[in-house]
Amino acid sequence: MNKDLRIQELEEKSKEKELRIAELLASNERLKSENENLKNEAHSFRELIHSSPSMITLLKGKNLVIQVANEPILKFWQKEKCILGKPLIEVHPDIRELGLEQLLHTVLESGEPQFGYEMPVYITRSDKRELSHFNFVYQPQKNRNGEVEGVAVIAQEVTPKAIYHEKIKNSEFRYRELIHSSNSLIAILKGEDMIVEIANQAIKDVWGKGDNVEGKPLFNVLPEMIGQGMPEIFDDVYKNGQPYIAQERPLLHQQNGSLKLGYFDFVYQPQKNISGEIEGVAIIAHDVTNQGLLNKKIRESEKKFRELVNFIPHKICTTTAEGEPVFYNNSWLNFTGKTSNELLKDSWYSLIYHEDREFIGELVESSMNTGQDIETELRIFNKDGIPKWHLARATAIKNEEGVINSWISSCTEIQKLKDDEKRKESFLKLVSHELKTPVTSIKGYIQLLQSILPEKVEADSRNIPVKPYLHRIQSQIERLIRLISEMLDLSRIEQNELILELSDFQLNEQIETVIEDLSFSHREMQIDISHEEKISIKADKERIGQVITNLITNAVKYSPDTKKVSVRVFRTEDNQAAVSVKDYGIGIALQEQQQIFKRFYRVSGNKDETYEGFGIGLYLSNEIIEKHQGRILVKSEPGKGSEFTFKLPLNQ
Repeated sequence: MNKDLRIQELEEKSKEKELRIAELLASNERLKSENENLKNEAHSFRELIHSSPSMITLLKGKNLVIQVANEPILKFWQKEKCILGKPLIEVHPDIRELGLEQLLHTVLESGEPQFGYEMPVYITRSDKRELSHFNFVYQPQKNRNGEVEGVAVIAQEVTPKAIYHEKIKNSEFRYRELIHSSNSLIAILKGEDMIVEIANQAIKDVWGKGDNVEGKPLFNVLPEMIGQGMPEIFDDVYKNGQPYIAQERPLLHQQNGSLKLGYFDFVYQPQKNISGEIEGVAIIAHDVTNQGLLNKKIRESEKKFRELVNFIPHKICTTTAEGEPVFYNNSWLNFTGKTSNELLKDSWYSLIYHEDREFIGELVESSMNTGQDIETELRIFNKDGIPKWHLARATAIKNEEGVINSWISSCTEIQKLKDDEKRKESFLKLVSHELKTPVTSIKGYIQLLQSILPEKVEADSRNIPVKPYLHRIQSQIERLIRLISEMLDLSRIEQNELILELSDFQLNEQIETVIEDLSFSHREMQIDISHEEKISIKADKERIGQVITNLITNAVKYSPDTKKVSVRVFRTEDNQAAVSVKDYGIGIALQEQQQIFKRFYRVSGNKDETYEGFGIGLYLSNEIIEKHQGRILVKSEPGKGSEFTFKLPLNQ
């Protein structure tokens, strides 16, 4: 029995051993499986480290021994795998001066990770020291007991990105500096509520609301703008993306507790992000209040000017410096029957009678080049298409530097004067023709009597000097004939009927003949003649004689105290024939010297009521000389006499 118990006990122990062996085998299988899993995890961990583009190294212990270093960090360090197992300070001694060794020990001691973002680090590459930037994490590595036994370093070189960010920062800094240092009024608003993100000092001063405006909605800062249409404008710019531009916009803004009127040039510009979405509005403005107030006065002055020129009957027009019309008054509109826009649109040449356009164009072009005033007569079409005579004047308006910036012209209708003048000329022509025949007959009878009568005639036992009286009568008849001839010549000139009969003759001989005739009829005259050169010309002999006669008789007429006249014949430096007639009489004032060649103009003086004539002698003489392509000049001084000189082209 004891034996059986022993056997049974052994069997039970055997079963227990078998059961234990089975358990150990099962446990061994589990351990194998766990070990395989750990190997796989370790392999995966190592694969993760070595396949990562980031630079990764695992440092062990206080000596920071390099346990793991992947390919990117080896490449960055420019080292081989043989560095594994060596302290980091041995491989990279420069980390100590960069402060990185201390940072790693801080992680070991505190168990707290350390982070760096775009951290600048000087590193040596190919024996060349250069600045680089890194993002990194220094992560404590713990064992199963939670004890820190190393540091994992995970880093990325972000030098290009850091440089880009630095450029962005510098650009933003310059952008903000530009805004804040600008004299322009600048503000940047964000979002639909127009939150003031940036406002430079210039715009803050104008707003007058202090410096603490950033972060506030614009219309909370400037509530006075709400009633002036500003919110609607900003809203339109923000929603539609179209800038709003204004010049000299009047705005009331509150400053120092009261509303102040200001004028501003400004642009409201939509601000877009990198995706092209509108996220705000920029204000760029200039305070032009002084200019705005001045321009307001100018506009008011211009309005008064327009009202004034619209009131007067003269036709007033203003043009640019180049002659382009910019304004016609009501007299122009009424006369032409056109609107202001029609007049400004059409060429002003179309208003002028076609026969006058060429000479007006030349006159205007010359005046544009010289800046000289214009005064002339021309014909302008009225609303019925009928040309009417006008006296036109134009003068240049110059700025402070003397540069022409505009022209102003006036045209006054003189058609009635022209009609009256034409009737007067027709009458004078008729009278002159009617008078010439009987006067010529009288002259003939007087000459007949002079030829048949003796010097003295017996009558009532007295000697009567009949011939001298007849001589005086003849002198007056000749004067009357000359006046009649002048009136006829005036009519011919006005109707462009004065025709020259050209011939070759010696100028000296013609002058001698004229002086001889004048000396016969004006015995009181003392005429001295100087022939400096013998000159032949091709001209109308009788008309040149008429000019010489007019100049000499004028010289005598305006020399009441002396009858001395000096005549000189010479050749000018520019090779022209010239004749001068000099007197020693009353002289001519400078302001009258430009008027004396106008018809019916007479020189004024203390005894002007005694000076005979119609005032057309010089006018006719000037017309005759100009028809010969010559000109008449005058030099005179009041009280010291006058000298008239006419020049003619020489016969080639």
